[in-house]
Amino acid sequence: MSTILRAGLVGCGSLSQRGILPHLNEPDARERIHLAAVVDVVEERARLTALRYGVPAWFTDIDAMLAATDPDMVLVITPIAQHFEQAMKAIAAGKHVYVQKAMTVTLDEADALLAARDRAGVKLAAAPGYELFPATAQMREIVAGGALGAVGVAYTYTMGFGHEHEPIRAGEGALAAIDPGWYYRPGAGPLPDVSVYALQLATSVLGPVCRVTALANRLMPLRAWRDRQIHIEIEDNNLVLLEFACGTLATVIGADVRGGSRAPWGALDLYGTHGVLEVTDVDPASGYPLQFSVRGREHRDVSLTLAHQPYLRHEHLVIEEPHVYADIMDLADAIVADRPPRASGEQARHVVEIIEAARVAARTGQTQELRSTFVPGA
Repeated sequence: MSTILRAGLVGCGSLSQRGILPHLNEPDARERIHLAAVVDVVEERARLTALRYGVPAWFTDIDAMLAATDPDMVLVITPIAQHFEQAMKAIAAGKHVYVQKAMTVTLDEADALLAARDRAGVKLAAAPGYELFPATAQMREIVAGGALGAVGVAYTYTMGFGHEHEPIRAGEGALAAIDPGWYYRPGAGPLPDVSVYALQLATSVLGPVCRVTALANRLMPLRAWRDRQIHIEIEDNNLVLLEFACGTLATVIGADVRGGSRAPWGALDLYGTHGVLEVTDVDPASGYPLQFSVRGREHRDVSLTLAHQPYLRHEHLVIEEPHVYADIMDLADAIVADRPPRASGEQARHVVEIIEAARVAARTGQTQELRSTFVPGA
């Protein structure tokens, strides 16, 4: 296989326009990945995207793209409810796949996707890949080394803001006036689209979860974007309680209310019998934890920058969504080197089950037992 991989990108919406396409258009990225085709259900958006970025072919559905081109990898950057079907089609065509977060809506879908991956013998990477940033392993090693004693409780929160407020969506034309309504429909919302970051980081550090309970409410039944109303079909505020297999109890907040300034968005605080670990700074463009402090059996202050992520150099440090670019480049390296991607489908499946269980628990008032698991850092 050539070290320059051909990619097909499915979904030319906000994330692709703000982050993925500008990253892949940089000279160093083009030496590794050739964007052979783009797909979007909005014909004008697909056509203009191809024109803007010099992509040879554009399509309005993934089937046509797979039939007419021969990509090595498919990047699934569509609304969450579409991930499963599109990733399955790519795998059925024998393609390696990158899936945006959350990987799927349900655990059953996640199980089917990973089973299809294994049957086809292809690679699958699923966002967000916290294992690609060194702070994650450092935090895990501190916990495993006993610096905090036994970690009794943990806390993390991610406040959303509503996708209708993304600056790009205030622009004109097919590449800017991008409908945010999908975020408020079943399968989406703050848990799978935003809290997924907190859940990925917490499980990377503490390991798998065994039980979940939750409460949820809906405070804003309507939102506005441009001259239309969006009817909210999902809970917009969620308080999730997790019991980890290691014994830690954690509170996870995923909500579409205003966030505060005292704790960074996506931060993780761990409280042990002999010490405390607190994330004090999070990169707003990626969710990567940049600074954390340890107080207890040892005192340590750790500070990193985005440049500690090996794929992020030069313009990649200032283009939006740098973590997505790192995920994609790691998948490309995994394909060439024939190794597992570090943004693993197994961890993504476990987080999908946590989110699904939280929604069931909030609806029924019953704690949910989980059946999936994974090995952090594997």
